[in-house]
Amino acid sequence: MTAGQTNSKRYAVVIVPAALPQNYTWAVPAAHQAQLMPGHRVLVHLGKNKKYVGIVKSIGDEAPPGLQLKEIVRLLDDEPFVSVVTLRLWEWIAGYYLCSEGEVMAAALPAPFRTADGDAGSAFQPKVERFVTLDASYTAEEKLAELLNTWKGAPRQLALLLAYVELQQRSGDVSLSALLARSGASTAQLNALIEKKIVVVYKKEVDRIVHMPVIHSLDFTLSPAQHDAYSQIKVNWLQQLVCLLHGVTASGKTQVYIQLISEALQRGEQVLYMLPEIALTAQIVRRLQHCFGGQVGVYHSKFSQQERAELWQKVASGQLTVLLGARSAVFLPFKKLGLVICDEEHDPSFKQQEPSPRYHGRDAAIYLSTLVKAKVLLGSATPSVESYHQALTAKYGLVTLLQRYGDVSLPPLRIIDTRAVPVKKRVGGFLTPVLVQSMERVLSEGRQIILFQNRRGYVPYQICATCGSIPTCRHCDVSLTLHKKKQQLLCHYCGSGYPVVTTCSDCGANSFTQRNFGTELIEEELQRLFPLATIGRMDVDAIRGKQAHEQLIRQFEQGQIDILVGTQMVVKGLDVDRVDLVGILDADGLLHFTDFRVHERAFQLMEQVSGRAGRKKQTGEVIVQTSQPAHPVLDFVTAHDYRGFFEEELSKREEFSYPPFSRLILLSFRHSAQPVSIQAARSFASVFSHRYGSYLVGPAPAVIPRVRNQYRTELLVKLPRRASLLSHCKNDILEQIILLNRQQRFRSVQVVVDVDII
Repeated sequence: MTAGQTNSKRYAVVIVPAALPQNYTWAVPAAHQAQLMPGHRVLVHLGKNKKYVGIVKSIGDEAPPGLQLKEIVRLLDDEPFVSVVTLRLWEWIAGYYLCSEGEVMAAALPAPFRTADGDAGSAFQPKVERFVTLDASYTAEEKLAELLNTWKGAPRQLALLLAYVELQQRSGDVSLSALLARSGASTAQLNALIEKKIVVVYKKEVDRIVHMPVIHSLDFTLSPAQHDAYSQIKVNWLQQLVCLLHGVTASGKTQVYIQLISEALQRGEQVLYMLPEIALTAQIVRRLQHCFGGQVGVYHSKFSQQERAELWQKVASGQLTVLLGARSAVFLPFKKLGLVICDEEHDPSFKQQEPSPRYHGRDAAIYLSTLVKAKVLLGSATPSVESYHQALTAKYGLVTLLQRYGDVSLPPLRIIDTRAVPVKKRVGGFLTPVLVQSMERVLSEGRQIILFQNRRGYVPYQICATCGSIPTCRHCDVSLTLHKKKQQLLCHYCGSGYPVVTTCSDCGANSFTQRNFGTELIEEELQRLFPLATIGRMDVDAIRGKQAHEQLIRQFEQGQIDILVGTQMVVKGLDVDRVDLVGILDADGLLHFTDFRVHERAFQLMEQVSGRAGRKKQTGEVIVQTSQPAHPVLDFVTAHDYRGFFEEELSKREEFSYPPFSRLILLSFRHSAQPVSIQAARSFASVFSHRYGSYLVGPAPAVIPRVRNQYRTELLVKLPRRASLLSHCKNDILEQIILLNRQQRFRSVQVVVDVDII
């Protein structure tokens, strides 16, 4: 034993990427005691044979009593893989959203960094490509010129050499695949040059994600209104960490963001730019790359796990300084995060639903910012009621930008009462004559149209004309949606597909009536109605693959698509100058959900989609089809009156004690047998009611009682906004779940907890 060493044992608490009831402890091998630190990745055995790549959370001298601990198998990195800040973020998410830190780790780290590859502990493999270069004897220009001028070999080999020279002058390194493609030569012809010792093939690591050269160039000047908002944001940040920018659609919020990003980069800081969905990234990525080039990285679910791992390393090394992504981008390993921009902060897609951790990306980013003292800017034309309330009560700063860029007016709305238009007078059963006439006018002027319908597929459901039976999923209590192009009935909850039904299973009749309409049917009717127009469809069925969304957006931007029909994807962030008409085909479908946020969601969707019209110079027009023209939400949308809507909605929330005046925790009791699900929920509620009785709503069956053969019974906890009460309640929930699962009849009941439900 060398001087300074001791024989005292050390123990490490390790997070492993699994839904375990707690973090477990391993003994630290003597060889690693001096080196091991929190944040290191280690390989550990859990159970008899299971290997995990874990992250060391803490190290101490005391072991849990009464246990014989296994030793850590090996240390996987020279330096800690994640920072102490990251560990604190994981701990907060696990504690706040009532999940395990292992579940957070599984969501945070790309799979190659948490997968044991033999004993290596990592499945990440750098991408390697083969490149071609000249043999050393021909690197001098005169030698190469002599070779080419006196060539007497096969013409194809000469073509290969000439293609090499061309590619080498253009881009430097010449990949083997690019050379063969450019020259039209075969591998055999290349091998002949290798045998003659004219060229050499070598391997080199390359990026999976191609990045542009680094630039820093802003080619715009903020308008007076934008500059005023920009200045106010900076003033607000002197007092508060978080500032809310309420800017109407097409007010130029993105240019304000870019100005702030530019200043952060000049200070040597990193920037996180969050968007709720990857559907929004295509146009924003191009804008940011136009200004900052290869400093911009994109992180979202369409990338492969290896691509995500590669980008993770580039963030950790500081090579990428502006990171654009959906909610999971909050987990990236920032070294000097100085600014967080959360655009469309109101969007429910920021909240993870399945699987755990059910965290809110916006709120997690705000917490991360408190740890590293970064500034946060929330942006929206229709802020969430909670965020706007936080701003009005001075918990956040508030800046408004209520003037459209270039003084363009907000588009007028026309409300069409569908009750006054018989179905037989509507084209396809859903396009009113007024909307059709406006579409004809816009198309004749060479302008573009967006039609919004929040239902995908061909028809949402079919009904037997004889007995009224509706085909439903065998695994979920939902009707099946007809997808005509796939010739299938699909369940939008579990993804199961079924053959198209021609005979009713209940009465044997073979006549079905189609009810309602989806984007696929709309696309078909539009092609029939406007045969000379080019129709595009934007929904999750039409957008497949990493580049599909960007390609569709580019086609629409370039005028190659005349009419774009889609679901919520068309609502969010589209900025196309030539759109003169927006049609909301079924506003009723937005106004009737069993959710306390239904009016907020409807206002946000309609206001956002209407903002796609008349963004530059033209005023544009929005037509809303509804059977409830007097609905109060439509009055606010027609007037583009967010503040009026907010005040009306806030008064109702206060009356019924909904957020922002309470915090909601939803418990879902899931089991393959419905009686067991109901009994478990009732048993939990009976015990819980002793302390929280006045705060409980339910238990009751979920809106969709069965999904994937699991029956769901729900219990809602509606707590006053007191931090101590929330903390106590969460601890009691965790304790009660453990006690419930110890009962034999409820052992297999899954209790899913969703904090701050959306």
